[in-house]
Amino acid sequence: MRGAALLGTWRLVRFAARRDRVRLAVWVLGVSAAVVVSAASLLDVYATQASIEGYVRLFGDNPALVVFAGPGYGFDEPSIGVILVNETQLWGMIGVALMSIFLLNRQTRAEEESERTELLRSLVVGRHAPVAAATVVVTVANAVVAALTCIGFVVLGYPAAGSLALSGSFVGVGLMFVGVTAVMAQVFGTGRSTLGAASTTLLLAFVVRAVGDVGVGGWLTWCSPIGWAQAVRAFAGERWWTLAVCVIGAAVLVTVSFWLGTVRDLGAGLWAGRTGRSTAPSWMTHPLGLAVRLARGLVAGWMVGLFVTGVVFGVIADDIDEMLAENPQMAEFFAQLEGESLTDAYLSTATMMLGLIASGLSVALVLVPHGDESKGRAAWMLAGPLGRSRWLMSHVVTCVGATVAAIGAAGLGIGVAYAWVTDDLDAIPHLFVRSLVAVPAALVLAGAAVAIFGLAPRGSVFGWAPLVVSALVLFLGEVLQLPHWVRSVSPFEHVPVAGDGYEALSMLGLSGCAVALVALGWWGVTRRDIADH
Repeated sequence: MRGAALLGTWRLVRFAARRDRVRLAVWVLGVSAAVVVSAASLLDVYATQASIEGYVRLFGDNPALVVFAGPGYGFDEPSIGVILVNETQLWGMIGVALMSIFLLNRQTRAEEESERTELLRSLVVGRHAPVAAATVVVTVANAVVAALTCIGFVVLGYPAAGSLALSGSFVGVGLMFVGVTAVMAQVFGTGRSTLGAASTTLLLAFVVRAVGDVGVGGWLTWCSPIGWAQAVRAFAGERWWTLAVCVIGAAVLVTVSFWLGTVRDLGAGLWAGRTGRSTAPSWMTHPLGLAVRLARGLVAGWMVGLFVTGVVFGVIADDIDEMLAENPQMAEFFAQLEGESLTDAYLSTATMMLGLIASGLSVALVLVPHGDESKGRAAWMLAGPLGRSRWLMSHVVTCVGATVAAIGAAGLGIGVAYAWVTDDLDAIPHLFVRSLVAVPAALVLAGAAVAIFGLAPRGSVFGWAPLVVSALVLFLGEVLQLPHWVRSVSPFEHVPVAGDGYEALSMLGLSGCAVALVALGWWGVTRRDIADH
């Protein structure tokens, strides 16, 4: 009977791997490349032992940096490997965890929500086969990320044992969130709720680990799977058994998800969501109101995350001169920004980076109509008096407001933290306003996604490509020595630097480009067929 529950698993593995081959490749190669390229850039920035020791002095005494980097294992005997861990481990683990959450949700709860799982289960397929197949596929994806990053570290010259431990920490956290998402897919009845619950669990794991690492309660670190994986102590006297804890925890969670699948109805979750109001408020009867209602939770989460990240950037701004004095390579990078001082150049770069991150929210919001169309909801909505222009523009307007709010939250976080460490309250409104110069550039990326959706809806996934290119230019342009004409492709290369005298002209040009791209997408949507499923 146990074998019958898994009947058909390997066929579903092959099917899922083939269907999601592009998505899997993008996730695996994207996460691996980001980590390896970051590792390569560190070799030039921290080329001397003096710069390595200066890094340790800065990070070891700053709790805000510990929150967003790690506990600093190995700081007593600093090396380039220790810096690699501090710079890439936490964010690499978060990237792999998000990969696991999105891929497993797509192959389990989203399939069940679309009723394809019911169709599969009508064939000779065991009760647990869909979840087991998804677990195998995503586990292999995690293993490939670990293999690629480990090979990359070793090729770059990092010690093999530490490289293997660091890559193992990525797959350890990834497997834990395979298990977490598998459980959430049984508990909740929709893909959106499953994503929200699993992502919230990741955020909670991050917060618990951070509180433990800053010393408020060291034992709290061991209450987080991120803390388990970090405790492998890569490049600082490896402890391999902590990775076994992650593997065992993941296995237990997947087993629990199998059991939960036997005590619920197919298509439903264990937790029944609360029923909504019998009648919608008047503001939700309009397309714009509905778009705002659907986006408000996502926007709130991004605002909180960007505010907290802005706080971290602001806290270290007062120490930037000291840090750059011991790192001439990084000082040269900031000097190229032609700010009034190194601190001003750093703050301009920080706001630009956070603006680029906020662009992810902008692109996600303008691609909501693509999701509605691909799932057949758009055809139903447009069958009534709702026109295509109002349907599309409601999401565009929501995107504009959300982009301003998210980037403003990032600027506010920088301003509050910088004012706190310098006792300069005037910095709060100044940095808040400065952050808003990145809004037009973010909207250009959103406009590009609208244009792609309007003209080639099947290629809407490429609406993310301009954002990826812009990120590569901003974060890796110096490392890859990209020529000026290549960097000019990114709208963030045209974001005005504070005080350069061209703020209004630059923002006007970027805004005009965003409007033109949205108009192109609107033209395409109003002149093509809407997919009907």
